[in-house]
Amino acid sequence: MYGINIFDKIKMPIDWAIVYYGINNEILSIDIAQEFACRKLEHGEQMSEEELELSWNSKNRLDVLELIEKILDIQGNIDESIEKAKDKIRIAIIIYLRDTEKDTTKLLEQIDIIYADFGYPVDMENFISYMPNNDEYIPSNHTFGDNRNYLLSKLDDFIDKKTEKYHLKRII
Repeated sequence: MYGINIFDKIKMPIDWAIVYYGINNEILSIDIAQEFACRKLEHGEQMSEEELELSWNSKNRLDVLELIEKILDIQGNIDESIEKAKDKIRIAIIIYLRDTEKDTTKLLEQIDIIYADFGYPVDMENFISYMPNNDEYIPSNHTFGDNRNYLLSKLDDFIDKKTEKYHLKRII
Protein backbone atom coordinates (compact mmCIF):
# COMPACT_ATOMS: atom_id res chain seq x y z
CA MET A 1 0.00 0.00 0.00
CA TYR A 2 1.05 3.53 -0.71
CA GLY A 3 0.98 6.63 1.46
CA ILE A 4 0.44 10.32 0.96
CA ASN A 5 4.09 10.80 -0.07
CA ILE A 6 3.47 9.51 -3.61
CA PHE A 7 1.29 12.56 -4.21
CA ASP A 8 3.67 14.97 -2.45
CA LYS A 9 6.58 13.92 -4.66
CA ILE A 10 4.72 15.05 -7.80
CA LYS A 11 2.91 18.01 -6.24
CA MET A 12 -0.49 16.41 -6.91
CA PRO A 13 -3.24 17.86 -4.76
CA ILE A 14 -5.40 15.15 -3.26
CA ASP A 15 -9.07 15.21 -2.39
CA TRP A 16 -11.55 12.98 -0.59
CA ALA A 17 -12.36 11.06 -3.79
CA ILE A 18 -8.70 10.03 -4.09
CA VAL A 19 -8.58 9.07 -0.42
CA TYR A 20 -11.83 7.09 -0.71
CA TYR A 21 -10.91 5.24 -3.90
CA GLY A 22 -7.44 4.41 -2.61
CA ILE A 23 -8.60 3.06 0.76
CA ASN A 24 -11.64 1.28 -0.66
CA ASN A 25 -9.51 -0.53 -3.24
CA GLU A 26 -6.70 -1.21 -0.76
CA ILE A 27 -4.20 0.80 -2.78
CA LEU A 28 -3.63 3.53 -0.21
CA SER A 29 -3.02 3.11 3.49
CA ILE A 30 -5.93 3.94 5.79
CA ASP A 31 -3.64 6.49 7.50
CA ILE A 32 -3.97 8.76 4.47
CA ALA A 33 -7.45 9.80 5.66
CA GLN A 34 -6.12 11.11 8.94
CA GLU A 35 -3.07 12.71 7.30
CA PHE A 36 -5.25 14.51 4.75
CA ALA A 37 -7.72 15.70 7.40
CA CYS A 38 -4.87 16.95 9.59
CA ARG A 39 -3.30 18.83 6.67
CA LYS A 40 -6.61 20.56 6.03
CA LEU A 41 -6.75 21.50 9.72
CA GLU A 42 -3.18 22.81 9.69
CA HIS A 43 -3.97 24.99 6.65
CA GLY A 44 -6.98 26.45 8.42
CA GLU A 45 -9.46 25.13 5.87
CA GLN A 46 -13.11 24.93 6.79
CA MET A 47 -13.94 21.36 7.75
CA SER A 48 -17.09 19.34 8.17
CA GLU A 49 -17.84 17.25 11.27
CA GLU A 50 -16.87 14.14 9.31
CA GLU A 51 -13.48 15.61 8.37
CA LEU A 52 -12.84 16.64 11.97
CA GLU A 53 -13.64 13.12 13.10
CA LEU A 54 -11.25 11.69 10.51
CA SER A 55 -8.47 13.89 11.91
CA TRP A 56 -8.42 11.86 15.11
CA ASN A 57 -10.34 8.64 14.39
CA SER A 58 -9.10 6.65 11.41
CA LYS A 59 -8.41 3.14 12.60
CA ASN A 60 -11.52 1.26 11.43
CA ARG A 61 -11.57 0.98 7.64
CA LEU A 62 -15.36 0.69 7.32
CA ASP A 63 -15.97 3.69 9.61
CA VAL A 64 -13.44 5.76 7.65
CA LEU A 65 -15.04 4.86 4.32
CA GLU A 66 -18.51 5.67 5.68
CA LEU A 67 -17.36 9.10 6.86
CA ILE A 68 -15.71 9.84 3.51
CA GLU A 69 -18.86 8.73 1.67
CA LYS A 70 -20.80 11.36 3.62
CA ILE A 71 -18.25 14.00 2.59
CA LEU A 72 -18.45 12.91 -1.06
CA ASP A 73 -22.27 12.94 -0.97
CA ILE A 74 -22.18 16.57 0.11
CA GLN A 75 -19.67 17.48 -2.60
CA GLY A 76 -21.69 15.81 -5.38
CA ASN A 77 -20.53 14.37 -8.75
CA ILE A 78 -19.33 11.25 -6.97
CA ASP A 79 -18.96 9.01 -10.04
CA GLU A 80 -16.97 11.59 -11.99
CA SER A 81 -14.81 12.37 -8.96
CA ILE A 82 -14.07 8.68 -8.39
CA GLU A 83 -13.05 8.14 -12.04
CA LYS A 84 -10.65 11.09 -11.88
CA ALA A 85 -9.34 9.83 -8.54
CA LYS A 86 -8.64 6.40 -10.04
CA ASP A 87 -6.62 7.96 -12.86
CA LYS A 88 -4.71 10.26 -10.51
CA ILE A 89 -3.79 7.42 -8.16
CA ARG A 90 -2.68 5.30 -11.11
CA ILE A 91 -0.40 8.01 -12.46
CA ALA A 92 0.97 8.83 -8.99
CA ILE A 93 1.91 5.18 -8.49
CA ILE A 94 3.43 4.87 -11.97
CA ILE A 95 5.56 8.00 -11.48
CA TYR A 96 6.57 6.82 -8.01
CA LEU A 97 7.66 3.45 -9.40
CA ARG A 98 9.48 5.05 -12.34
CA ASP A 99 11.36 7.40 -10.03
CA THR A 100 12.24 4.87 -7.33
CA GLU A 101 12.71 1.46 -8.98
CA LYS A 102 16.17 1.34 -10.52
CA ASP A 103 15.98 -2.25 -11.77
CA THR A 104 14.31 -1.94 -15.18
CA THR A 105 13.06 -5.52 -15.23
CA LYS A 106 11.37 -5.12 -11.84
CA LEU A 107 9.96 -1.74 -12.88
CA LEU A 108 8.34 -3.16 -16.00
CA GLU A 109 6.96 -6.11 -14.01
CA GLN A 110 5.42 -3.68 -11.49
CA ILE A 111 3.95 -1.57 -14.30
CA ASP A 112 2.38 -4.76 -15.73
CA ILE A 113 0.77 -5.38 -12.32
CA ILE A 114 -0.55 -1.80 -12.15
CA TYR A 115 -2.02 -2.32 -15.63
CA ALA A 116 -3.96 -5.34 -14.37
CA ASP A 117 -4.90 -3.79 -11.01
CA PHE A 118 -6.49 -0.79 -12.73
CA GLY A 119 -8.58 -2.82 -15.16
CA TYR A 120 -6.28 -2.92 -18.21
CA PRO A 121 -6.56 0.74 -19.29
CA VAL A 122 -6.08 1.23 -23.03
CA ASP A 123 -3.76 4.21 -22.57
CA MET A 124 -1.13 1.94 -20.96
CA GLU A 125 -0.96 -0.72 -23.67
CA ASN A 126 2.05 0.86 -25.42
CA PHE A 127 4.40 0.09 -22.53
CA ILE A 128 3.07 -3.22 -21.24
CA SER A 129 5.61 -5.96 -21.86
CA TYR A 130 3.20 -8.64 -23.07
CA MET A 131 0.95 -6.44 -25.23
CA PRO A 132 1.43 -6.31 -29.01
CA ASN A 133 2.79 -3.08 -30.45
CA ASN A 134 0.46 -0.87 -32.43
CA ASP A 135 3.16 1.06 -34.28
CA GLU A 136 6.01 0.32 -36.66
CA TYR A 137 8.35 -1.10 -33.97
CA ILE A 138 9.01 -4.83 -34.40
CA PRO A 139 10.47 -6.34 -31.19
CA SER A 140 11.83 -9.44 -32.95
CA ASN A 141 14.17 -7.18 -34.95
CA HIS A 142 15.77 -5.82 -31.76
CA THR A 143 17.71 -7.01 -28.74
CA PHE A 144 16.17 -7.57 -25.32
CA GLY A 145 17.82 -4.38 -24.10
CA ASP A 146 16.51 -2.38 -27.06
CA ASN A 147 13.00 -3.68 -26.40
CA ARG A 148 13.22 -2.76 -22.74
CA ASN A 149 14.43 0.73 -23.62
CA TYR A 150 11.59 1.05 -26.12
CA LEU A 151 9.03 0.22 -23.42
CA LEU A 152 10.69 2.70 -21.06
CA SER A 153 10.50 5.45 -23.68
CA LYS A 154 6.78 4.72 -24.15
CA LEU A 155 6.34 4.77 -20.36
CA ASP A 156 8.11 8.12 -20.16
CA ASP A 157 5.91 9.51 -22.94
CA PHE A 158 2.83 8.42 -20.98
CA ILE A 159 4.18 10.03 -17.80
CA ASP A 160 4.94 13.26 -19.66
CA LYS A 161 1.37 13.44 -21.03
CA LYS A 162 -0.19 12.78 -17.63
CA THR A 163 2.19 15.21 -15.93
CA GLU A 164 1.07 17.89 -18.35
CA LYS A 165 -2.62 16.96 -18.02
CA TYR A 166 -2.57 17.26 -14.22
CA HIS A 167 0.04 20.06 -14.03
CA LEU A 168 2.41 17.94 -11.94
CA LYS A 169 6.00 18.57 -10.98
CA ARG A 170 8.27 15.62 -10.44
CA ILE A 171 10.78 15.85 -7.63
CA ILE A 172 13.44 13.25 -8.26
